This record gives sequence, structure tokens and C-alpha cells, in this order.
Amino acid sequence: MSNEKATDSGFDLEQFINLIAQRLFPRWYARHAVKEIEISAIEDINPKSYLCHRWLSLINVHQAAADSLTSSDQQWHSLAELLKKMSSENEYPRSLSISAIHGIKVSQCEEDFPDLLSYGATQANQIPQETDNEFNRNITLAFPEAKQPFHICYREFDGRYYYLNEDEPRHFAALLMQCKKQQRDYNLTCMIHVESIQGHMLDRLRSGFWMLLMKREYAYQLYQLLKQAKFECEIAEFEWRRSDLVFFIARKNDQALNDIIFNLLSNHNSTQVVDWGRLLSRSHFPFQNK
Repeated sequence: MSNEKATDSGFDLEQFINLIAQRLFPRWYARHAVKEIEISAIEDINPKSYLCHRWLSLINVHQAAADSLTSSDQQWHSLAELLKKMSSENEYPRSLSISAIHGIKVSQCEEDFPDLLSYGATQANQIPQETDNEFNRNITLAFPEAKQPFHICYREFDGRYYYLNEDEPRHFAALLMQCKKQQRDYNLTCMIHVESIQGHMLDRLRSGFWMLLMKREYAYQLYQLLKQAKFECEIAEFEWRRSDLVFFIARKNDQALNDIIFNLLSNHNSTQVVDWGRLLSRSHFPFQNK
């Protein structure tokens, strides 16, 4: 009967008790509340495309986060500087199979395609690609000698190669299609630019900070919950194309806060809350420098 009266009067007893607990025991409440937060999954942050600028750019991600942290409290500036130094690039002259290339830099085609073969199926299907002479002609048109050296980028984060092309890659796509149909290949002499995450910088990030990638509304929900419990934390922006996502930032020097984060991570999967440092450590495809 009392429950019916409570419902009829609009009084929510459970919510009232939660509010009292949060005010009296904010850290105890936060430790248990993070288990119950309903968080929706993050959509693919590194989509497949024949255009490299549609892939996830770690450099852009870290720069965006660093810029937002630079504008916040001074205690987060050291992390901002760390993020700016996270990536490095080295160059190596190499011979590379064109079949290993996942994407290109530029195209005038308005339609997106998941890979170069899909692009070629509609954009290069009228280019002859059957005989040896046609194969050699497409090599000459796709990679003219006057434009040597050819530049390829390799990303150790996801193991993807992309060609820094200047012209529409139709003849390159025709080459790839003929390679697939006839089980042949072509090795391109090129300069490979290897994009890497500096291991010692990543170690400093993982030992000192939590960077949790979440949907914006849930990250702010966590931020407000922990701020009420008097924990130091911050929000940092993700890259501009995914304004629905942000980083929740905290230091790892407070064991009580660490326990709350562990509770959050153990009760949500990696599509809901992404431990960024852990992701960078696990997603690593070293360049074979031979």
C-alpha cells in the first residue's frame, strides 16, 4: 500500500536513497554506481576505405586531445605535451608488393569504397587489364618514371599501407585487379614512411594516466560522478570527425580512483569503454625493417 502511495505521489524512494548515499558517501557511491552505468557501444573508429584520410589518424587524435588539455587546468599540461610527442616517423628505401597497399591519398571520386579493388570495379573496369602488354602499360601510367621516388606510408598502429599518389589511381586499381585475377604481382621500388608510436612515451602514458574513450554523454556522466566525489579528472576531445566521442582523463596516482576505474572496465566491454593506452599497446604491427 505504501509503495502505491509513493508511486501515486511521484516520490521515488530508491532515487531518494541514492541521492542521500551520494551526498554522504560519494566515493563509496561512485565505486558501485559505475557498475550500473548503461553505456552504448562505440561505432568503428577506424573504418575501411580506399582513401587514407577516412582512416583513424593517431596524430590528429593526439593533437586534438592535447589542444583541449592545454586549454584546461595546468595539471593536465604534462599529458598534453606527452601526447604531442607520442608519434614518430622514419623513412626506408624498399621494394614493396603493390598488393600490400590498402589505400591511397587522393581521389576525385565522390563515392567511398571499402578498398581499392572495389574502387577499381567501378572506376577502372574500362581499362584493359588482360595481356602482359596491358599490365606493363598500366605500370607505366600508374607509376611514371618521372615521378620517382614513389612514396608509401606504413602505419604500425593497424598495419595499413597507403600510396601518396597525385593522380587519380585508376591505372593502379586496374593493376591490382589484374594481379588478383591472374595471381601475379608487381614490386614497387619506393620510399616507405613508417608511422610509429614511441614505446617509451606510451609507457609513460600507461603508467601515469587513464585515457578512456567513450561516447560523449557517458564520459560526462562519469566526469560528474567522480567530480562530486572530489576526484581530479578531465575531458579531452577526440578527433573532429567523431564529435560524439571524447576521452575521460584521470591520473593513476589515487588508488581509490583506480579502483573505481577498474570497476568500470570490468563491468563494460571494450566497445563501450576503450582503454586508449591498452589499445595502442595491443594494436601494433611492427614494420619489418629488412
